[in-house]
Amino acid sequence: MDKLRNQIKNIFDTAPFAVLAFDSSGTIIYMNPLLESNIDPSVLPFVGKSLYEIIHKMLVDERLEKNLKRLIETDKPFSLIVETLSSKFVKAAGFINIIGYKLGATYILIGDFVSGGLSRDSRYSQLIEDAPDAIVIMSQGTITFTNPAFTSIVRKTKDELLGKDIFSLLDEKGKEDLALLKENYAKGFFSRITMKTTAGDKILEGNFHFIEERPGTSVALLRDVTEKVALERRLLRQNQDLAAVNLISKTLSSSIELEEVLQNTLAQILQIMNIESGWIYLLDDRTQVLKCAYSYGIPQDVVQSIKELRIGEGIAGRVAEKGEPIIIENASKDGRISSLAFKKQGVKSFASIPLYSRTRLIGVMNIGSFGERTISPDDERLLITIGVHMGTVMENILLFQEITNTSKELKDALNLIRQRNEELRSLVSTVSHDLKNPIIAINGFCDRFMKTAGPKLNEKELEYVRAVQESGKHMEKFVSNLLTLSAVESLKLKKEEVPVIGLIDEISREVAPQLDEKRGTITIDSSLPKIKADRVRLMQIFSNLISNSIKYSCPQRDLTIRIGYQKKPNTHVFSVKDNGSGIQKEFIGSIFDIFFRGHEGQVEGTGIGLSIVKKAVTVMGGEVWVKSEKGKGTIFYFSLPEE
Repeated sequence: MDKLRNQIKNIFDTAPFAVLAFDSSGTIIYMNPLLESNIDPSVLPFVGKSLYEIIHKMLVDERLEKNLKRLIETDKPFSLIVETLSSKFVKAAGFINIIGYKLGATYILIGDFVSGGLSRDSRYSQLIEDAPDAIVIMSQGTITFTNPAFTSIVRKTKDELLGKDIFSLLDEKGKEDLALLKENYAKGFFSRITMKTTAGDKILEGNFHFIEERPGTSVALLRDVTEKVALERRLLRQNQDLAAVNLISKTLSSSIELEEVLQNTLAQILQIMNIESGWIYLLDDRTQVLKCAYSYGIPQDVVQSIKELRIGEGIAGRVAEKGEPIIIENASKDGRISSLAFKKQGVKSFASIPLYSRTRLIGVMNIGSFGERTISPDDERLLITIGVHMGTVMENILLFQEITNTSKELKDALNLIRQRNEELRSLVSTVSHDLKNPIIAINGFCDRFMKTAGPKLNEKELEYVRAVQESGKHMEKFVSNLLTLSAVESLKLKKEEVPVIGLIDEISREVAPQLDEKRGTITIDSSLPKIKADRVRLMQIFSNLISNSIKYSCPQRDLTIRIGYQKKPNTHVFSVKDNGSGIQKEFIGSIFDIFFRGHEGQVEGTGIGLSIVKKAVTVMGGEVWVKSEKGKGTIFYFSLPEE
């Protein structure tokens, strides 16, 4: 034996690959220095020991033992790739190509350390050790090697993982997904798995490959995607929530009937949340009581027991008081819920959400599940968002209903006002007509009396008669103006082609005596057009504005009245400007009011002329406004539509 060992030693001692020789009993008779230098000293020496025991101790690979026995039995050589990554006794770990053959009476194993073995794999194994991704080698699911990245993810040491079944780390779905690892060979596949760790569930994804030359051996390259998946789930949830909010918004805006909106919206929310029951309270601002406006999925007797709640009473009352949602895991056992009828329903997951508008609390929405459905923080956020939408829309609906009711009241009031105005106009017209004839008669008889009896009267008697004449004339003018004001609104609008310059000339002739008295002139600042208008009303407007300028002229200077015109899109704008006494600033807003006089006692007037102007302009679809400065003069503007 020594002679044989020496012969083998002379051949293989300087070989650039690992060599081990053994006899037919499996006893090791030689190993060369290269192999010895790559084995942990704690398991040396090998010579004289059973090769089968060494294999069991150092390598997790049943195929090598089978091939060795077959070699001894048949003398047929073999070639086999063996993994040494999982062996702590091999210094330079990796994948080694082992060749076995018979040399005379001895059997030789050669490990190709240079071309594909330890010396090259030591560099490769360092890359595996430093890799940021997890690398796991398994034999039919049993872990034979892991790198530090994997031990860091699962929070276990290498010794705790080696020899452990990977399926013990997985959830049920992961066990199903990786069932192929128990096969001798299968095509590579990609999978995302959830692993249980002391730090909570970790989600890994990656490729699983089988080594063809080593049946049952697979290599997994995995990456920790827990945060990535959490982000994906958050984004997916946000998209789902956005879609849910959009759907709820459409439902909320589908009607202006409160009961219909509550019914459709609650049904939609329960469907989205996969929850069986719900009810909505609305807050009565006057009594500060929450009243159940609509319910679904709970019996009527239960609804009656929780139909009304005061602020602070029950769960919904507390939510209304604090303005914050309350989530309960098991409502049937929670001490905060006082209604026994409600508890008997067996509601488990329960949420109470405030319904806020932009300005106030509108109500509270409750939903409850009888099953195992739990309301998560994401669900709570969604419900709060929906609650804000509901509160805003419901406030609008309530305001609309309030406005509708108010509008009806206003409409009734306006109809009453119109009726009273019509009665008043009728009264004014009747009284004016009834007064006009007696006043004319009085004035006429006064004139006759003065002609026949005037010379016989003394000075005091003449003063009395003149006072009667003055009052009669004033009263006749007042009644005439009232009739004109009434006619401005009641007469049918009659449009015709009117040359404005002709109207001004006509008015100038009528007021010539008053103008001469005030040393006044009327001038035209710009060319005046022909317009389509009601001639009578247009005459009333210009006549009253010019008369107003004459009436309120300034005694210290000659009166100048200027008529102006400006064409604007689809509109005629006229102006009557004077250099009279002007209007005090505090009176500007009231001068068009009937019977208003800003110069009481200074000049004659009835306070009706500018009201006639305002009515006539308005009836023809225009506007009138004024600019004035006390002591400097006044400009009246009025606009009329082109058509």
